[in-house]
Amino acid sequence: METSRRELFRNSAYALTGLVIAFHIPKSAKLWAEEAKPAAFPNVPNAFIRIAPDSTVTLVINKLEMGQGVNTSMAQLIAEELECDWTKVRSESAPVDVVYNHTAFPMQMTGGSTSLASSWDHYRTVGASMREMLLSAAASRWSVPASECQASNGTVVHATKGKLSYGELAEAAAKLPLPKEPKLKNRSEFKIIGQSKTRVDAADKSNGKAIFGMDVRIPNMLYALVAHPPAVGATIKKLNDGEARKIKGVVDVVRFGDRVAVLGKNTFSAKKGRDALIIEWNGAETDLSSKSMADAHRKLADGDAPLAEERGKVDPKLKAAKKKVTQEYLFPHLAHASMEPLNVTINYDGKSCEIWSGHQMPGIDQGRAAQILGLDPKLVKVNTTYAGGSFGRRASKNGDYVAVAAELAKAVKKPLKLVWSREDDMRAGYYRPMALHRVTLALNGKKLEAWDHRIVVQSIMKNSPMEGMIKNGIEEAAVEGVAKTKYNFPDFRCTQNLAENPMTSLWWRSVGNSHTAYVMETMVDELAEHTGEDPLTMRKKLLAKSPKHLAVLELLEKTSPWTKRKSLPQGHALGLALHESFGSVVGYVTEISIEKKMPKVHNIWAAVHCGQVVNPEVAKTQVEGAVVFGLSAALYQGIAVEKGQVTTGNFDDFPVMRLDEMPKVNVAFVASTDAPTGLGEPGVPPIAPAMANAYHVLTKKRIRNLPFSTAVLV
Repeated sequence: METSRRELFRNSAYALTGLVIAFHIPKSAKLWAEEAKPAAFPNVPNAFIRIAPDSTVTLVINKLEMGQGVNTSMAQLIAEELECDWTKVRSESAPVDVVYNHTAFPMQMTGGSTSLASSWDHYRTVGASMREMLLSAAASRWSVPASECQASNGTVVHATKGKLSYGELAEAAAKLPLPKEPKLKNRSEFKIIGQSKTRVDAADKSNGKAIFGMDVRIPNMLYALVAHPPAVGATIKKLNDGEARKIKGVVDVVRFGDRVAVLGKNTFSAKKGRDALIIEWNGAETDLSSKSMADAHRKLADGDAPLAEERGKVDPKLKAAKKKVTQEYLFPHLAHASMEPLNVTINYDGKSCEIWSGHQMPGIDQGRAAQILGLDPKLVKVNTTYAGGSFGRRASKNGDYVAVAAELAKAVKKPLKLVWSREDDMRAGYYRPMALHRVTLALNGKKLEAWDHRIVVQSIMKNSPMEGMIKNGIEEAAVEGVAKTKYNFPDFRCTQNLAENPMTSLWWRSVGNSHTAYVMETMVDELAEHTGEDPLTMRKKLLAKSPKHLAVLELLEKTSPWTKRKSLPQGHALGLALHESFGSVVGYVTEISIEKKMPKVHNIWAAVHCGQVVNPEVAKTQVEGAVVFGLSAALYQGIAVEKGQVTTGNFDDFPVMRLDEMPKVNVAFVASTDAPTGLGEPGVPPIAPAMANAYHVLTKKRIRNLPFSTAVLV
């Protein structure tokens, strides 16, 4: 049900003492939205902000703050147009309501690196509308034309009448009609956008006041840990909970479906009780393994496949080629492994329900809980807390972790905090699926004639709200970064098969680009080796028609030692890679050496084209975080499956880079007046191939099966 402007005023505690604003905004999201049809993703009212009597501006953010800085960067969009006092800007997470739906999708969501891209016009228009309403309210009070009034730093000023604070004007402004086309600033007038404003959540996250899902406490709350099935489809044959019930602090043991929960007075007692359970399982062991899935992928790659894209005619070129080079790549399943494991606090009394967690898709989570509890969704209140990372895991396509909490709450009808241990998070979770690539280059002398690219990967979009994006057997998220590549190859073909296996799949930071970029950029480097060209120079030729890519390459030439790489210390080498994803182009030059057979990354130079940079420091930290995330996965990470069970369990066998491994990262942004494009994810895809290309310079070895630790050390 849509919420009217009148209802928003009536329901807000600020309605009588401040200004609430909500209205229709034209679609502005690019990226995924470029593929969306207006009929499929209709516009709905999707924003409001508040001004309190003390002139505090509260922005109700319709995105999850999970460390990426949206509470600050989106606040800057409002503050720029509003001409408010930045020190009085506050942010809070939105409740579930259609007014907070994404501008390109009929749901409330954070994902696809679309937060700023979808909010650029949207939130600036909100700020400009509020500014115009406040100016009108002041003009009416002073009986002067609004054109004689000026908004400045949280006040409205008049040459002879003096000034009024926004707090003094808010109540009157709330009664005025919304301006139809408020004037937005020219970029030359920006004072807040483009500046490294202090994060609005910095103080609370530093002093411990910030509330993450794990921090939520409600009266009479019990803590719960669940024994999950060890393999997909496993069922409980026999349960012995006697020893678990003897553990001090254990309150109850509850079987619900084929899961068993131990309820305790604290997390520790619940975990000790869960560990003391004796459960016999049916179907705990199967023939599924990492090897069997890789073999199945290879078999699919040998057969026919749906066509994602073809330019020219590849088959005749392959047949006529004097030389063909075929390479195969294999990428493992990966866990999201955010620092804050999954957790849900839930209070269900049989009549209504309230939930606290970090939600990327709160509407889906609300709907799933309501379905399980047999409630009208309006009786399920969802509170979105800060999240300690996510990388896609909290954007559950079926509300899986909230569903487990709701099923348990339905059984016990007591306030609960359900906590996933790190092992639960990895072994009973969702994964970036295994992917296999097979690439054949047709060469005549030093000239590339054709590029044939086969991808086999499990579907992510199937059984999700985005399933409609699978067209003619082609999943865009599986071939992104290969199909529609900006590289101007003579003849090019990309085909794709979707594998079927029991593993639960989910989008992972940068989605398909997380594997497609590695293949494209290492193969382009290999092509340069065959043609005898400089890797950067050859990329410039192949990308001559792509201004964004060229700008990134030129910036890398200026900021990195690429042209002086012959003067590097002995045993050091540089590698280059760049990739476009979510509308942005990111390029890296990495400097590495070899230590104990493994790459040691010393320095990284990043060049980024992401349109207008709203907050340079926040943007820089996104790139730095992407470096850690991408290198950790490439160097060390892979989910191992044996006899149907995930055997990987914690950071001892799924390592993250340590502090002493962190290279120096130099980040430069291409100056641009374009609207912002994605940044939360685009820094991930090109970092691994940049490192791999440097590794090849030193060792003459191409690593095609990730992670490096398995390929190099085993």
